[in-house]
Amino acid sequence: MNIKSKQNIFRSVMAAVAVATAACGAEIHAAPQDEPSDSVVSIVAHINASGHVSIDQPEALTERLSRRLQPGEDAGGEMPESTQNEASAAKSATAVRAGYRVQVFDDNNPRTSRSAAASYKSRIETAFPAYRAYVSFNSPYWRVKVGDFKSRAEAESAMADIRRTFPGLKAYIRIVRDRINIYD
Repeated sequence: MNIKSKQNIFRSVMAAVAVATAACGAEIHAAPQDEPSDSVVSIVAHINASGHVSIDQPEALTERLSRRLQPGEDAGGEMPESTQNEASAAKSATAVRAGYRVQVFDDNNPRTSRSAAASYKSRIETAFPAYRAYVSFNSPYWRVKVGDFKSRAEAESAMADIRRTFPGLKAYIRIVRDRINIYD
């Protein structure tokens, strides 16, 4: 790798560090330079000459950087509801394979569909504790799916039970192919 490539890489890294530190209120202090001609070259020379570089950052940033993200969690510490449900279900599942679920709700209204999906999920889980319910978001749709059925016949039986219990959901209820969790 030639010196120009190294300088370009270093410039990119330094720009990223500057943006990240500015965004979180951190400051970078470096010892004074003897060669002010080219700042990037002088910084590289300073670091290579075993100079002292200290980074002062807020304690909150240190905590945030040291905390490990959970699978599916974004940098803001939030985990989408669909990922929370799938992650909690996957913890005890022994395998995942193709199968069937009963979809009981789908909507794309940005104001109400998320809370409606959570409401339907809790209503289904209360009425049918034997079935697991899953909320998923595939933009722009929020969906609630019920069960982990290996065969279509099992899913049809569950669908009939759900239709009897919740006649108001009749327009939404249908069987869908999905990746299901297998429990032993």
